[in-house]
Amino acid sequence: MKLNGMLSPGGNAEALDPERFQAWLATLPFERPGVAAQALMNELQRFRSTNSRSTRLRLFEASLETVRRLVREVEKLLAASPLPLEQEVQLVFLATNALLKTLAACYAGIADEINQKWIGLGLAKPLRLATLRAMEFQAQRLDLAYRVYARGSKSAWSELHRLYRIARSGGFATHKPPGTGASPEQVYVNALLLDFAEPTKLAPGELERVRFYVERHAKFVQLEEIAAAQKDNESFDACFLIKPKDSRAGRSLVRVGNTPVESGDLVLRCSRLLTKLQGQIGGIEKGVEPARLGLPLAARQPQYVALMRNLHRLWSAPPMRRFSRQKFKPRVDLVIGFDALWTYLAGPANRRRTDDLPVKIDTSEWAIGNESPGGFSLQYIAGNAAPVRVGEVVGLRPRDQSVVHICLTRRVVTGDLQSLELGLQNLAPGGMPTMVSVETTDKEGRQQVKAVRVIVLAKLPSAGDGPALIAPAQTIQPGVSVYLQRRSGPLRLWVSKPIEQCPGCEVFALIPFTPAGQARTQPGTAAGAHSAALAG
Repeated sequence: MKLNGMLSPGGNAEALDPERFQAWLATLPFERPGVAAQALMNELQRFRSTNSRSTRLRLFEASLETVRRLVREVEKLLAASPLPLEQEVQLVFLATNALLKTLAACYAGIADEINQKWIGLGLAKPLRLATLRAMEFQAQRLDLAYRVYARGSKSAWSELHRLYRIARSGGFATHKPPGTGASPEQVYVNALLLDFAEPTKLAPGELERVRFYVERHAKFVQLEEIAAAQKDNESFDACFLIKPKDSRAGRSLVRVGNTPVESGDLVLRCSRLLTKLQGQIGGIEKGVEPARLGLPLAARQPQYVALMRNLHRLWSAPPMRRFSRQKFKPRVDLVIGFDALWTYLAGPANRRRTDDLPVKIDTSEWAIGNESPGGFSLQYIAGNAAPVRVGEVVGLRPRDQSVVHICLTRRVVTGDLQSLELGLQNLAPGGMPTMVSVETTDKEGRQQVKAVRVIVLAKLPSAGDGPALIAPAQTIQPGVSVYLQRRSGPLRLWVSKPIEQCPGCEVFALIPFTPAGQARTQPGTAAGAHSAALAG
């Protein structure tokens, strides 16, 4: 799949016909995005050094829509792929990343050629366009990595810092070239804010929400030289230090530690953005229409507000590691997902390892890389890790213990696509699986009863050390009551507002039942939900 048929009879790449090139692009197998990405990358590299600067720029621009279509196909594939990625999906990811890196290098090469010369009227436009495109493709590499919970490429950040410096020193950082959708500074600031939002801790769907928010509201941040920032005598809260020769996005200015602040460093000031964000949160809580606040309709959802609060925290002063990693890494078994965990707690979790009875639940093997009072950091070793994702409930059982820790996945990192690391919040040491019958009323007023699997936690710190209940997402509503069987007799409790709302499950606090509590029952839900089986 090469371009030879589209060259002049002499095979000179200089004479490449743009129309034939477009026709060749249309023949790429989009149903096999990895193959298409590799083919396009090979051809771009082949004539990248043999054409004039203007010809190369036209060819690269002609391939933009094809590249964007390929990336969309790869994004769909990654969204449907469990972690760690299978080898075939890894190859597709690597080929796509290589294509984006090649295109970024092609455009950066043009920018460097022009930047080293005196820039006349005829060179200003291609310099600005080439610099912007190179930054866009490097930012897209970062975005693609975030989709598989990988950390951003160091080389991508090095190039973004360098290219932005070219735009800033050239006086066109805020200039938007004709036919493009952003300026170099917009691309740069958006990439910085997205990285500071800690993408490896975002639940499925939240990356798109953060990107949407950043693209719409990043205009409220300020990017200034460190010397100017120091003269302003303003607080360095909500400020990030950006070093032009760094291979990372940046770091909070109030937590730079021993990192020297040098001439040429930049400061990303987020105080105005945080004021805007806080006002939006307050508006949503007061019932203001999301559109009037510059937010999508989804902002009405509690999960969206929780995401906004988390962004406010991260863009204010990101948290620091409080506990060092362990040198000794004990092994644990992990059960992933509500249904698998419920079944595991109902049987296999209480079985001795020496028992001959088969265990039907797939468990995966992990090593504890770090343990704190509030959770664990795990490193994948073997077994079925699917469908691990941020917000998923899991059960962790140390090899030398019988207790099963009930945890929520807060962070997922795929370092080299084959390795996998999880950050878990420990909800409770143990849970009790049971069934509750929930009565509901449909639109026609008919009573319906459905049995729902739940896991009861005897004590949950985030619920004031009171009892709590974990249920599959959207199966139980606040205001329903449940009966828990105890040796002293049944205990009736109300299901309160959700403490956690994740894609796969919800965590509810349980509060003592009082007759007055019936007033809190929401229309369409029943006041009686009876447990079908719960041991004391």
